[in-house]
Amino acid sequence: MWENSDFWISITVLLVGFGLVAAMYWLEKQPRKDLKPRLFPTTLVLLLGLLVALGAGVHLLGYLGIHPPTQR
Repeated sequence: MWENSDFWISITVLLVGFGLVAAMYWLEKQPRKDLKPRLFPTTLVLLLGLLVALGAGVHLLGYLGIHPPTQR
């Protein structure tokens, strides 16, 4: 498991996704100095980072052998 590059790529993508979420959340919570709109859509990027982190988390769970139950 530790030698497989898929595992490390998934861990890296998960950390990048969470880092993106944290950075965009911090940027959203900064006090505004003027009423001009931001040129960078922080909420959209925050949601995309969350989607990337969620996908990497699901991939890691599948890689570790945790799968959803099948219907009979």
